[in-house]
Amino acid sequence: MHFLLFNLIMLAFYLPSLILHEYGHAFAARLVGLRLQSISIGKGEPFLQIGHFSIARKQIWEGLHRSQPSAISLSRGQRAVVLLGGIGANFIAGTFVAGLSQLFPSPVMNLLAPPFIQVSIIFTLFNLIPIRLTSGFPSDGLQLKRLFFNKNSRTD
Repeated sequence: MHFLLFNLIMLAFYLPSLILHEYGHAFAARLVGLRLQSISIGKGEPFLQIGHFSIARKQIWEGLHRSQPSAISLSRGQRAVVLLGGIGANFIAGTFVAGLSQLFPSPVMNLLAPPFIQVSIIFTLFNLIPIRLTSGFPSDGLQLKRLFFNKNSRTD
């Protein structure tokens, strides 16, 4: 496949993968008893808002899931489940598409599956890196590192 076409398709899958990632956090938060407050893609004033979901114009490469606080304090394991929810959603989606591409090979699947799988792998691995994002918010990996390896297990 032509390199440029492959990269354009990967770019087209970026935003859906980011949204999937944030909804993965929301689903995991629901499993531990939290309610979804909002999911934001980008930073600043939203230009598109549908219910609890919004997209802003700045830093559109980052997303944020917010849950309403629980009356009870979450354990480290429960907080880890929420943090791993986004990574898990990307991993499961990539694995699912890889399976579909093997079960139902077609020209369209051969064109779209490899870039989607690669975007899913990139999301899975990148979100495990313990860094501070351009928005200043800690990555899932940094929050997990703080959760399990710091005495002060604050996750911002």
